[in-house]
Amino acid sequence: MKSTYRSNFFAVITVLSMNVLVSSAMASWEDDLAPPAKKTDSSAMVMMNPQDPYESYNRKMFTFNMAFHDAIGEPVAKAYLNYVPQPAQTGIQNFFSNLGMPLNVMNSFLQGKGQEGFEGIMRFTLNSTFGLFGLLDIATPAGLELKKEDFGQTLAVWGVWDEASFVMLPFIGPYTTRSLFGWGVDSYSDLLYQMVDGDDVNRPALAFGDAFVSYTKATPLIDELRQQPDPYIFMRESYLQYRTNAIYDGHPPQPKLDDFDFE
Repeated sequence: MKSTYRSNFFAVITVLSMNVLVSSAMASWEDDLAPPAKKTDSSAMVMMNPQDPYESYNRKMFTFNMAFHDAIGEPVAKAYLNYVPQPAQTGIQNFFSNLGMPLNVMNSFLQGKGQEGFEGIMRFTLNSTFGLFGLLDIATPAGLELKKEDFGQTLAVWGVWDEASFVMLPFIGPYTTRSLFGWGVDSYSDLLYQMVDGDDVNRPALAFGDAFVSYTKATPLIDELRQQPDPYIFMRESYLQYRTNAIYDGHPPQPKLDDFDFE
């Protein structure tokens, strides 16, 4: 079953690589979304953020994703949000959130958060039994709040890959190089996902369903994104701030006074 998973994983990577070529043909859309990056006299790209060394490529992927959102993603997501009853949406969201709890628990223990790990086990057990396989979230009112942990965060806690770079993937969206690697490790080690037969349509259905639910939650924010002077920069900085808060559990380190220029 693991060999089948590896085959599927490399197939996905191949498709994503092909999409990079497709996105280059859509570069003309970029001017409608964000101003082009400035260049020096030597035509070298001036990076607006040292964590974004692939800005030229990332902007093209951002443009491709926005074009896909306009043509296909937004109509489908709005149909789901407008016509699927809210209780059903909540139940679906709870179900996929509960499926991710074993990974949250594993990464909590790897990060040395023992209490959080045991609370995650209790949350998963409670919602999976009395919560009708996770459709109902009865753990949160009981004081067991959802705390998301992934292997990308674990690597950061371990002090591995300190210089992670921002990267934008076609269809999937923003990542850092560290969080992207962590996503691959999480996907490979997800016990619930591996319990589904690799030849069964339930496996890609679960993966697609989880991604679609996350996408519908982000869809209403895209209109606000478009109102920004540079939507790409706004999206990038928002994501990097989100990852920093996730790594430090909402308490990121404050910059030192030496980092400020008071002159």
